[in-house]
Amino acid sequence: MFHNKSIFSLVLLYLCSALFSTALASADSIEQSVFRITNYQQSPDWKSPWKMKPTGSGMGSGFLISSGWILTNAHVVSDSRMLLVNKISSPEPFLADVVAIAHDSDLAILKVRDPRFYQNLRALELGGIPEVRSRVRAYGYPVGGQELSRTEGVVSRIEFGTYVHPGIDSHLLVQTDSAINPGNSGGPVTQSGKAVGVAFQSNLRLNDVGYFIPVPLINRFISDIEDGRYDGVPEIGVETSSLINQYYRQYLRLPEGTGGILVERVVPYSSADGVLQKGDVLTKIEDLQIDAAGMVRYGEQQVTFFIEAENRQIGDSLKMQVWRNGKFKNLTLTLKAPPFSTEMRNSYDELPEYLIFGGLVFIALNRNYIHSPGNVTPALAYEHWYREIERPQTRRKQAILISRVLPAPVNSGYTSLHNYVVNKLNGVSINSLAHLDKMLRNMSLGTHHVVFSSEWHSMPLVLDFEESKMQQDSILKRYGILAASNLVLE
Repeated sequence: MFHNKSIFSLVLLYLCSALFSTALASADSIEQSVFRITNYQQSPDWKSPWKMKPTGSGMGSGFLISSGWILTNAHVVSDSRMLLVNKISSPEPFLADVVAIAHDSDLAILKVRDPRFYQNLRALELGGIPEVRSRVRAYGYPVGGQELSRTEGVVSRIEFGTYVHPGIDSHLLVQTDSAINPGNSGGPVTQSGKAVGVAFQSNLRLNDVGYFIPVPLINRFISDIEDGRYDGVPEIGVETSSLINQYYRQYLRLPEGTGGILVERVVPYSSADGVLQKGDVLTKIEDLQIDAAGMVRYGEQQVTFFIEAENRQIGDSLKMQVWRNGKFKNLTLTLKAPPFSTEMRNSYDELPEYLIFGGLVFIALNRNYIHSPGNVTPALAYEHWYREIERPQTRRKQAILISRVLPAPVNSGYTSLHNYVVNKLNGVSINSLAHLDKMLRNMSLGTHHVVFSSEWHSMPLVLDFEESKMQQDSILKRYGILAASNLVLE
């Protein structure tokens, strides 16, 4: 009897030891595949768009997934001039390059130049969406130290939320009480040895609340770049209201037991434009029933019906069922990128567009500019946020403004001008900076004056055309400006 008990105890001890060793090996393998990323970055000066701000540095994390690819956040590597990657407990930095970047979903892929970097490393396998109340572990290099940090927490919520990096985009995210601190960004969040997300932001107003990007959005990004370019996350393009009120549902004559959400507005030029109508009740998307709050079943969760668009690519078809004029109607739309996303989203990795003529500095209004100190004026706020809502189909490709004036004899009297919205040149509407440049270049012989007019100002701005051209080079030289323009040609 004693002999049998001894054998059983030895076997149990051996099994426990083996499991413990396997767990340690698995954790060690994960840690070897998590890296510290140092980004020496430089961003534009939006007040003087021909200039760059001083170079700074930022820290983040990343991890190996496949094909020598290191997955991280877009905000970790944005505006980069040089990227260095360090392995755990190693002082040797390796140069890396950005392979692909998705600013709308805050994801990026890097590749280290030196093949020696990848010796004895194992790529992390991507898992699925973790269950609520399940435990996860976050790895990364938060500020305050040089060594790898490991924190554990519980998944508390899975929902749509705003991604801080782009500023306007909302996607699926997972909330956890695992510490996500500056520097943790880009590191893996793991469960059962697999990566179930990328740590990317925290809530500064709440203690112990962090967020990570789930695997479906990561897989969508990887599929998007298979053709060598990134197209972006598509968007349906509707604003909706819930139909929880039973009397409103009766008023709309919705059949008993039907869910659905009311379309309040269709965004011009969006995927839904020309397909959905104001007043439609969206009842089904693909094969999923939409409830009265606009939610659909997604795994064990209820999330907004927009999830069906987020999981697809630009150009894909999306089936929808609507209740319109007392009847069900089946519709199909083709998914597009959100309209005006370049202007509405935070800009990275690109120099600002600008055009200088007669000392007037013209720029295209965008989120970076309007969020700069002192630029939220009524005119700029209306052009940026509200024009297309209040006056549909009147928004131009770009809203053009004179951000400042470089003092010169030709523009005397206008030197204090700031944030002057320009709608027309000599009575002709301006659609973009490139269009304005073309109009000025093609000005007819004998033109004496150029007149810039605005809906926001009763008095136009007038320059002598020939004098402006003659003084152009001297103005640029006086202010140390190498080029009169930086334009995206149409």
